[in-house]
Amino acid sequence: MAGKKSPILTPLYGSDARFIHLAATVLDIEGGYSNHKSDNGGETQYGISLRFLKSEGKLIDLNQDGRADLDLDFDGDIDGADIRLLTKEAAKNLYYLCFWERLSLKTLPTFIDGAVLDQAINGGASAAVKMLQRACNRFAIVPDLKVDGDLGFKTRSRLWEIKSFGNGIPKLISNYRQEAEVRYNAIARADPKQVIFLDGWVKRARRLGDV
Repeated sequence: MAGKKSPILTPLYGSDARFIHLAATVLDIEGGYSNHKSDNGGETQYGISLRFLKSEGKLIDLNQDGRADLDLDFDGDIDGADIRLLTKEAAKNLYYLCFWERLSLKTLPTFIDGAVLDQAINGGASAAVKMLQRACNRFAIVPDLKVDGDLGFKTRSRLWEIKSFGNGIPKLISNYRQEAEVRYNAIARADPKQVIFLDGWVKRARRLGDV
């Protein structure tokens, strides 16, 4: 609608330098608009799928006016037209609101924060945290972290225990990369049409924690 602008299009993350750097890295990986027939997320822009946009549209109302701020064309629904209107700034705002802030990723040790953000954007918050919990459990003789996708007190405490080890974070990053690769391969096995994406996914997994 002419003359209107959704608040999601205006930067919401202030001067958070760490987030800004990580978000730029993810944007470079994700690229722009795509609508691949094998992509179960449907139309996608900057890593934001139509399926995700619709789900978040039920939650994000920055104006508190009862209208989803992700209805970017103001036509009363969230559809492919809204994906195509999504800007880089709006995508970064969604990275920030839905993952960085919602999961309090800024409280995690450096490098694993970026790895979890990347995987949350790519595969969802629950999957990203479950991989983190499995990666942490690889340190224990008896794995005791519940793999439930909840980035709670026990998981956060374990991360800082691991950081206190001499090579704790590099080892954790290595574990996390392996967990991501396992997950990607499992997706391709379960749904053969996803194999077309597997090479890129594996390359992505092996770069996690580089920034």
